[in-house]
Amino acid sequence: MPALTERAGRTSTLLVAGLLLAGQAAPAAAQATVSRLVEVIDASAADRNVEVLVQFACGARYAGHTPPQAGKAVSVRLRLGTDCGQAPAGRWPSERPQITGNSNLLKAAWLDETLPGEVAVTLAFDKPQTFVLVPTADGRGIRVRVLDALPGRKASIKVSEPTEPLAGYAINLDSAREPISPEVLDAAARTLGLPTYASSIELQGTTWYRLRAGPIALRRDAERLLLLAQKSYPRAWLAINDEATTTTADEAPVPPASGPSGPTDPPMLDLERRAVLDQARGALAARDYPRAVELLTKLTRQPEYAGRAQAQELLGLARERAGQLAHAKAEYSEYLRRYPDGDAAARIRARLRSLNAAGRKGRGGTRDGEDGEDAGWLLAGGASQMYRFERVSLTAADSSIKFDSQNILFTDGDFQARLHGERYDMLARVAAGYGKDLLPDGPGDQTRVSAAFFELNDRELGVAARLGRQSRNSGGLLGTFDGLNAAWQASKWLSLSTTIGFPVESTHDAPSTDRRFIGVAAGFGPFDDSWDLSAFAVAQQYSGEMDRRAIGMEARYFVPGRTLVGLVDYDVAYGTLNSAILMGSIQLPARWTFGFNADHRHSPVLTTRNALIGQPVQTMEELLGMYSSAEIQQLAEDRTPLSDVYSVSLARPVSERLQLSFDVYASKTAATPASGGVAATPEGPLDKTFQLQLMANGLAWPDDVFVFAARYQDNETQTLQSLGVWTRLPLGSTWRIGPRLRVDRRETHSDLGTEMIYVPSLRVDYQRGAAWLEFECGAELGQRQIPTESERSKRFYAGLGYRIAF
Repeated sequence: MPALTERAGRTSTLLVAGLLLAGQAAPAAAQATVSRLVEVIDASAADRNVEVLVQFACGARYAGHTPPQAGKAVSVRLRLGTDCGQAPAGRWPSERPQITGNSNLLKAAWLDETLPGEVAVTLAFDKPQTFVLVPTADGRGIRVRVLDALPGRKASIKVSEPTEPLAGYAINLDSAREPISPEVLDAAARTLGLPTYASSIELQGTTWYRLRAGPIALRRDAERLLLLAQKSYPRAWLAINDEATTTTADEAPVPPASGPSGPTDPPMLDLERRAVLDQARGALAARDYPRAVELLTKLTRQPEYAGRAQAQELLGLARERAGQLAHAKAEYSEYLRRYPDGDAAARIRARLRSLNAAGRKGRGGTRDGEDGEDAGWLLAGGASQMYRFERVSLTAADSSIKFDSQNILFTDGDFQARLHGERYDMLARVAAGYGKDLLPDGPGDQTRVSAAFFELNDRELGVAARLGRQSRNSGGLLGTFDGLNAAWQASKWLSLSTTIGFPVESTHDAPSTDRRFIGVAAGFGPFDDSWDLSAFAVAQQYSGEMDRRAIGMEARYFVPGRTLVGLVDYDVAYGTLNSAILMGSIQLPARWTFGFNADHRHSPVLTTRNALIGQPVQTMEELLGMYSSAEIQQLAEDRTPLSDVYSVSLARPVSERLQLSFDVYASKTAATPASGGVAATPEGPLDKTFQLQLMANGLAWPDDVFVFAARYQDNETQTLQSLGVWTRLPLGSTWRIGPRLRVDRRETHSDLGTEMIYVPSLRVDYQRGAAWLEFECGAELGQRQIPTESERSKRFYAGLGYRIAF
């Protein structure tokens, strides 16, 4: 009988614990699901680069990304913080966040859970791009800088003419079993503006023909060329003195230049022309476009000479940067008329396509002027709805509980109006959503406004301003805010910006003026096409009290095969380092890439507002009635522990279709003292993770994706072993199917418990034109065993959604 009583007591304890966990997890899960993990994705142009910000609704610490530096998409893995709550259905549902900003480079973004507590955000670009990545200062997202994505000054690469025998470095653009035709050789030469040739090699009885660019004398030039070539040839790779037989491209006969279309001036001496060209380049660099146009026009009025084609291209570029788009088109067209096979013909055709696209008639109310020169307002956007349902059941011995933890309908909309003028660009954008909670005792309906702003850009003065709800996580800014950001490109190497506004803790919050800030930032570079840095200062108040006063600096170094990013944020009021991040990557021999990340920070970011954590009041005014300003600042420090994360990774393409990566991840959180009626928290255990991932593309069908992952995670409280496989398989040109399976084994050291969890899921999506449809379902089946008892848990979920763009 005592044994039976003891057993019943243990069963009751297990069930009560399960109910408590369920009671805590259900609202947290519902809240997290209503809020969505991704708050904002913003892609905005910055000089010739595009800055992409991914902001989460809770802590999301960077864990790694693939590929390291270049590709048509990048997948970023992040560890979710405890403030994210417990994932519904044992896993976080997939998300397809809206993309705001003034750049169309980012075509799509989606979020998927990979392994326990880890999600991957995938950003898909319009074409292969090179990029550098850094975590945000607040530990709730990432920033991706897409390099050289917009027209502007590019790095030059010098290559030698193909000679026999070929030696040194070359770029293998493509491989085939059929000989490379002269037309393909010529097309590659025009695309890259470099000498190309064909090479052949015998592999296991089969002759392979290779399309190559080069040869190239120096490795640093070859590596830089490789990244540029991969934008047009995604499978390009670096070859080192491995030629067999070669065939150079036939010399394309260059037709004689057409006669001048306008009057010519008396010829100048070569020395005079070079001096005028140098002056024009200086005027372009200083953004003195009227002076540049004057000097370059003088050169193009000269009788035909060796450097006239270059002057003609620069004249078109000067007109374009001055906002004189019609004149720019005319100058570019004149180049193609006179030099149809010139060195710059390919890029000039691309520029003309971009200018013509900006002037084409848009849908949804866009109006055109004569010959398409006045593009008018371009209206675009989209609307989507997603329904999600989840049911949970827990069983222990003779007791069980069952409840619906989620029943919600999301409705989202995104609207933008854009005007591209001769001098000014204007953009108005609103992205908002509404979650209708269908649970009788759920967290309630919620409205979300991710972005609501108006932006004006004066290309002639190099000034841009954005007013309204927006998101930035650079220059000391910490995510979403309501306010004004103004920037000025003062010179080729200097940009200045200032921001004033009111921080937004969550996109569900209405505008509030209780907290306010002002920040200034300066950007320097790029220098030598490889590095740049920025510095900032920010002051923030909360109900008249000092909230944050920080200065900091960020430095970025990027050359093909090597990246290094450093960020420091120092709070001068509290006299402490708020965050310090150092991360980078380097290419090793045998195509290995080594990456590292060291992240030391206060978590959350140290602000006086943190003093409210654990207090029985909700506002600073109420807290000031209980404590002095000095005591409140001490409470803020006590509630803000230090957190350290270190990781290293090794990645290598096993073949053209397989990518292998191995990561080691360690993290630890410091203790916090007891104060203000809030209990102390002990130092967190040292958490160690070892993770192996194999990604395959095009393994069975074109565009398919297979990912295999294994993780071993250990700390003082538990040990986790996890295996997962997830896929994305094409069915025709419009359907995609994604069956997935994850198996976890968790050992709890305190009670010697062992838990097995099986998480199968299926995702099907359909996309055709501007319409997209998605269905997702899955389950979590778990059984937990301690020496005397066992407990079973089941979670089932389903989701159905659609999106229409216009």
